[in-house]
Amino acid sequence: SAGGGKPMDPEAWWKPVPVSLRHKLIFFNTFVEELSVEESIAGKEAGDASFLRMLPLTAKPEDFVVLKLDIDGGPEQQIAEAIAARPELSRLIDVMFFEYHFHFEGLSFGWGPIIPGSTVDNATALMSKLRHLGIQAHFWI
Repeated sequence: SAGGGKPMDPEAWWKPVPVSLRHKLIFFNTFVEELSVEESIAGKEAGDASFLRMLPLTAKPEDFVVLKLDIDGGPEQQIAEAIAARPELSRLIDVMFFEYHFHFEGLSFGWGPIIPGSTVDNATALMSKLRHLGIQAHFWI
């Protein structure tokens, strides 16, 4: 969801962006919906609010695409796993920043529900896979 569950003010979002760069950016001020990790990997999409659906409609392989994936309480892992598993998506991304939500010794970091089986080891494996696909992938916790 944009802005942690609240729509953002488009004027405030665009204000710090230099006019010379605005034609290179696309700003979607909408909530993102995806299906389960398994369905997203299999190519099923949640409809018009699906980032996985919008990506190939707005980006071409020759574009330079930087993705910051940070949707607290949203479908971050579904999107990241689908990009790693689906070549038609991974070939569209050049650089990816991703906040990986995982289970760690019973601690809560305020992320909301976490997909079962999400661990630090899985995070590093996913980043490694993305890098082998040619994406400059970075994650934080």
